[in-house]
Amino acid sequence: MRLNPEKCVFGVQGGKFLGFMITSRGIEANPGKCKAIIQMQSPQTVKEVQRLAGRLVSLSCFIPKLTEKARPIFTLLRKPKDFQWTDQCEEALRSFKTFLTTPPIL
Repeated sequence: MRLNPEKCVFGVQGGKFLGFMITSRGIEANPGKCKAIIQMQSPQTVKEVQRLAGRLVSLSCFIPKLTEKARPIFTLLRKPKDFQWTDQCEEALRSFKTFLTTPPIL
């Protein structure tokens, strides 16, 4: 194995690694990924729902019971021709936004 000295960092308090923030407190969700979900508007198309689902899955290890909580959103992906953003979907998105304002530390 070869190390690139320009990319190596030693003695730091924390930093990004494989899409996560590593700190002295533990592994935290990347604030950029959380911010992307928090700033999202309600999806209007199937493509936007796919984008939201991908963002949620990328943070799945920080969101307990993701599949149960996001079931209304994931159900939209099964029947893309019958797309209709419901109140249940909106409530699920709102709960994720609230939860991700202070994500847990692993």
